[in-house]
Amino acid sequence: MTTRVLFSAVPIHGHLLPLLPLARAVAAAGDHPLVAVPESMTDLTDGLPVRVYGPGIELLLAETARRTGGAPMSDYEAVAELFAGTRPDLTYGEALRHAHQQQPALIVADEYDVIGPMLASALDIPLVQHAIGLPVSPPQLATAMRTRTELRYAQLSLKPVDPLALVDPWPPALQQPQWNRPPDRLAIRLPPYATATARPRVPAPAEGRPRVLITLGTVILDRDLLDALIDAVAALDTVDVVALIPPGVDHPLIDARAHVRILPFTPIADLLDEVAVVVSAGGAGTVLAALGRAIPMVVLPLGAEKPMNAERVAAAGAGITISDPRSAGGAVAAVLADPSYTAAVGHLAAQINAAPEPVQVWQALREALFDA
Repeated sequence: MTTRVLFSAVPIHGHLLPLLPLARAVAAAGDHPLVAVPESMTDLTDGLPVRVYGPGIELLLAETARRTGGAPMSDYEAVAELFAGTRPDLTYGEALRHAHQQQPALIVADEYDVIGPMLASALDIPLVQHAIGLPVSPPQLATAMRTRTELRYAQLSLKPVDPLALVDPWPPALQQPQWNRPPDRLAIRLPPYATATARPRVPAPAEGRPRVLITLGTVILDRDLLDALIDAVAALDTVDVVALIPPGVDHPLIDARAHVRILPFTPIADLLDEVAVVVSAGGAGTVLAALGRAIPMVVLPLGAEKPMNAERVAAAGAGITISDPRSAGGAVAAVLADPSYTAAVGHLAAQINAAPEPVQVWQALREALFDA
């Protein structure tokens, strides 16, 4: 029997993209995935069946700013309001109508998504949580989200649903020191984000010049910060710099410096060949992609779980955490000069790549939930 699976994520690239490998595995097994996205994100699903509903992140951010008096997204209360206040208020009713029409047998939700768990409760169907980064952190954010979520469950007469499994791409060596493996955890190896569309290959760096990839990911839409990182790394004058423009940021693609190349938003899988160091804001997708290819990092963590991601990378000896973009050049030089970073990241890459493939994870979930 074909199983219909609804995938639900916060409408941000870095939350949706990690769910797509499992959605593709569902399709490959002959089952029927449905990926819930706003209209503005349908192009990211790369041919997977979609269910279009809910506002995009721009509208959600604007409404959250109105509700919080313009509080920045570095404020935990503002982030909690975005995820667990504004979004369910503007999305849940429409999502429930679609869910009643589609009748999924299972919901897979990203760890910051509250719509999926609410739908699982309303439809009385199983829920699987899909980790994006490390567990929702810090505690202030988790508490602020829980307070808002409990209020909305009470208003809708819903009861929280315990997830039947946690799909987790983070290797044991990157987990927090107090971490104990949850009994329902299913490890998964997430391939770096890629699309079926062929793209021109970035030319190899000049001989003897290590390549440094600079990316802010898909959430930090800060042109000035990107330029500050580029300038700091390019000042080394001995490296080849490739910088990636975040989606939606207006930035010229031409740089006067011969050793600097600026690219529009590009799937990271197309960029990791011959990269010696990745400089990033600490997003989960970038961290796992770089470490999975045994590339050490320099991380300037900004917002949500990124400081925790950066702390764990540094604790594992796989990179350096900085707090000022002007420090990026010195940190890159330090990583390139010290072979211990390469050794440490090799250990992490082995753990990341030893995890089961998405097709194996879906097979295990399907057998546990429906074939028993």
